[in-house]
Amino acid sequence: MAIAFTAQQTKVLEARNHNILVSAAAGSGKTAVLTERILRMISEGDSPLDIDRLLVVTFTKAAAAQMRDRIGRAISQRLVDDPGNVHLQRQEVLIHNAKITTMDSFFTYLLRNNFTQIGIDPGFRQMDQTEADLMRRDALEDFLEEKYAQGDPDFLACAMYFSPGRDDKAFEEILDDLYKKAVSHP
Repeated sequence: MAIAFTAQQTKVLEARNHNILVSAAAGSGKTAVLTERILRMISEGDSPLDIDRLLVVTFTKAAAAQMRDRIGRAISQRLVDDPGNVHLQRQEVLIHNAKITTMDSFFTYLLRNNFTQIGIDPGFRQMDQTEADLMRRDALEDFLEEKYAQGDPDFLACAMYFSPGRDDKAFEEILDDLYKKAVSHP
């Protein structure tokens, strides 16, 4: 059964000759739309693309795996309908090399494959979430210490308003929450 796409989803499906960014709420059909868009790009038109020429970047490993699985199943289904399609047969093989990945994995891939040009140590590693959280907390503490030392009256009034007790815990939590909300938007 074919999916009935909304007007906004159809706009994404029909966009051609430029990159796109799809930002939508969980459960809104992003994966279905992007899967269909990719399928159209690799199977329709006068010169369909090879899937390993596309870069598909998601935020989670689960979303990347789901996307790869859906595309693979859809290619297989289209081959059932058109078993002699050599281009689709090629896509079924190429999907294993396709760049359908997370942002973190893609950036790590870029660094690992270009470390000499970038001038970084090839033994670098990606920090885990615990390290990132500790660094963010340290940066926040350094920021607050610097701002208190400067004695800016506006800052001091803000700090007193949001953390009226003897420590900055409430103020730090508010700033940390604001940071997390800010980075969650594209």
